[in-house]
Amino acid sequence: MTKGKEAVLMEETDLLFRAVWKKYQCFLMPEDSNLSMHQMMFLKYLERRISCTPSDIAQQFGITLGAVTGFVDRLYKLGLITRTRSEEDRRVVIIQLSPQGIEPLKAFEEERKTKFARIFQKLDLLQVSELNKALEQLNIVLDDLTLEQNAV
Repeated sequence: MTKGKEAVLMEETDLLFRAVWKKYQCFLMPEDSNLSMHQMMFLKYLERRISCTPSDIAQQFGITLGAVTGFVDRLYKLGLITRTRSEEDRRVVIIQLSPQGIEPLKAFEEERKTKFARIFQKLDLLQVSELNKALEQLNIVLDDLTLEQNAV
């Protein structure tokens, strides 16, 4: 492939990723939600994990501890999560989903089921499966390249 074609593909891929992600978020989020897709994904993560630390969040979402602090503070002020100190080590903060955090998560899941049904009316299961397979391959490639880059 020529350098010109690579550059065009790179730009096209970048634009498509950004456009699809933005539309995906807007389409799936409940219209009356005051939360972002990232905040909702974090609440889902907490639901699965039961509890976690700021370091766990930083690692899972690929953000700095400073960014975690702001992120957690916003959700805490909304009453969607709790923060407590560990009994074993008072320096460690334990973050959990609060009872109030369950409600928007349930609304999101219901909305997501309904909207995915609409997506599946437009794309057949084979197309979605092929998309997932391509995204999995890209994820593996990016993991490998990140490891190579960090080893240098």
